[in-house]
Amino acid sequence: METISMDIKKATPVKKNSWVKRSVFIAGALIFTAWQFNQPSSDSTVARSELRVAAVQKSDLPFTVSGFGKLISKHKRLLTAPTRATIEEILVLPGTQVTPDTIIMKLNNPDLLLQVNNAEMELARHHASLRELIINQKSDYLAHQAILVQIKANLAAAELKVEAQASLAKKGIVSSIDFKRSKLAAMQLAEQLTIEQQRLAHLKNAHLEKIAVQAQFAKQLDANLALKKSLQAGLVIHADIEGVLQSMPVTLGQSVTAGEQLALVASNKTMIAQLKIPERDAQHIAIGHQAEINTRSALVRGVVNRIDPVITNGSVIIDIDITGALPVNARPELKVEGKIEIGILNDALYVKHPVGVKANSSSQVFTLLASQQTATLRTMKFGRVIGNNIELLSGASEGEQFIVSDTSSWLSNHTLTITD
Repeated sequence: METISMDIKKATPVKKNSWVKRSVFIAGALIFTAWQFNQPSSDSTVARSELRVAAVQKSDLPFTVSGFGKLISKHKRLLTAPTRATIEEILVLPGTQVTPDTIIMKLNNPDLLLQVNNAEMELARHHASLRELIINQKSDYLAHQAILVQIKANLAAAELKVEAQASLAKKGIVSSIDFKRSKLAAMQLAEQLTIEQQRLAHLKNAHLEKIAVQAQFAKQLDANLALKKSLQAGLVIHADIEGVLQSMPVTLGQSVTAGEQLALVASNKTMIAQLKIPERDAQHIAIGHQAEINTRSALVRGVVNRIDPVITNGSVIIDIDITGALPVNARPELKVEGKIEIGILNDALYVKHPVGVKANSSSQVFTLLASQQTATLRTMKFGRVIGNNIELLSGASEGEQFIVSDTSSWLSNHTLTITD
């Protein structure tokens, strides 16, 4: 029993020490394997045709900021419905070149036609009433003139009678009373003549005033008719300006209300380029900076005339006034690319922008050795992105060549072997 017990006690530590040694060995092997896996290799080979290589250059470099955007019209015309109506006919669709006389669509409003007819009839009735008033006033005036003529004749007779009785009264042939009566009658006729003359003048002024009032009312009726006819003529929608029919938010047969938008026409003669510039670059831009706009078919010059104060999704809207002649295919909403000239970097060191390298950062780039058969990783400090180039602040010298194509799959290697 003791012998067996002694054997068991001796065997137990042997097994425990063996298990510990085995664990230590396995852990060491795993650590070595991981270390070896993470060590960069230097045996990667790549064909020269798969690489894009650029040399470091040094010169005065125009500092530009690039952005994408579109052409927009500087002058637009919003076409609206003149009155409640129904779209009866659509003659032009969005995207069509139009002139001021181009008919975009025709509207229909039967009630407006009835209103025009009623306005015409009312105006005609008023003109007839005005003519009747003028005729009646003329007759009234002539009647008063006849009375005035009769009074003048009676006055003349009375004055003759007074004149004849004057000498007879002195001789006593006519009594003084009869002579005084004749003089009184002449005086009364004279006063009556004065009053009738005043009445005739007042009548003439009253007639003129009535005609003026009725004529003013006729003008109001005529203006009302002109308005109705204008609304009726407005049912035929013209483009009014030369340009492009940009949008039409209505359909055939749709009922529209007065003032509702029917179409938008944008002039293609005066356009501006609207670019989206990253916020970090927009801070360098100022009003008056020169720009170049690429319409895909031509390059045209421009100048910055507005900087939107609002930042949207990390971008700032910059408006460029086009100063050069636009190509014939230029139209509103045409996609364009623009470069805004900020200034000149004197004696700048730069290289073509390597893929994946960000502005104002330190990055590793493969540098070609003199043999041109090997490239090694080098850390360089980059500055601003200028067009297709990027500024080099440190880590390179003029004439050195770097791989600027995508090398992300080889960054775990210290060196690359380049084959022809």
